[in-house]
Amino acid sequence: MNVAMGLQVADAKSGGTLPISVCENCGLVQQTNIPLDDELKVYYSHHYRQDYKNTYSPKLKHVRRAGLVAIDRINFLNEHINASRKLKLLDIGAGGGEFVYLSGKSGFNSCGIEPNKGYSDYAKEEYGIDVKTQMLDELSSGSTDIVTICHVFEHMAKPEAVMKKIAEILTDDGLLFVEVPNIFTKDASPHNIFFKAHLFYYSQSSLVSAASQYFDPVKIESGYNLRILFKKKRQFLLAPVLPESQDVTFTKQRISEKGWLEYLFVGKGIFKPFKKITQIITEERIKNISPKELLDNLLIELL
Repeated sequence: MNVAMGLQVADAKSGGTLPISVCENCGLVQQTNIPLDDELKVYYSHHYRQDYKNTYSPKLKHVRRAGLVAIDRINFLNEHINASRKLKLLDIGAGGGEFVYLSGKSGFNSCGIEPNKGYSDYAKEEYGIDVKTQMLDELSSGSTDIVTICHVFEHMAKPEAVMKKIAEILTDDGLLFVEVPNIFTKDASPHNIFFKAHLFYYSQSSLVSAASQYFDPVKIESGYNLRILFKKKRQFLLAPVLPESQDVTFTKQRISEKGWLEYLFVGKGIFKPFKKITQIITEERIKNISPKELLDNLLIELL
């Protein structure tokens, strides 16, 4: 990495110092010191869910939140995929299995992998779905039509290797759906941007570049989160296509611009406490219902 700018930022969870760098060539924002593969495997298998959810398996409020975003993603896929048959879908980092379950109910032939045993066991026991306790590098080449990887790619230490592996898993003309936090967003609190668990921070240009050796973008949706539907290339490139120099310059500019005034008034963060109160009240009312029934009810209401 050819470093253009180095920053010392605060980890949103611990408050500790986190060194961040921006690449001179591609504008990719990343942690300066990436952990070793073995360290990451242990962390995501045993500690990540506990650190970020304070639980070893999902609570009903987590099920509802995951169900709502899963349905939103399914709507996105249905809008942009014309399928004449039931497509085989693999969800990487499946968590408690809400997306695998709901996408399966919505017409996909869905399965998933999840490194945390508590969450993968929960998915199998609560929904009766195929979610294996597995890491991406343990998968063999297969015939998956669609790979989904939502709020997982930013945790992976070797983006280009991940894209290559996914391309190997997919069929010819296979599709990849990626969702990551958008580093350009204006509606994220300055205290809620950088995390120890997030190794990379993507913009539209850097995510397209990370995939460019193996995938072409089909549909891009840029908001609080960045969503891109990619199609597998017929002929892989020898190297990634780097963003234009103006994209790199803009990335450095946006990083330096982030602050409380932008968040509160441009990103409308001033209204978020009221939304949070509404969410808490709604979640407090979730009682005497199974996770599966909760998801089924959401599916009826929203799809």
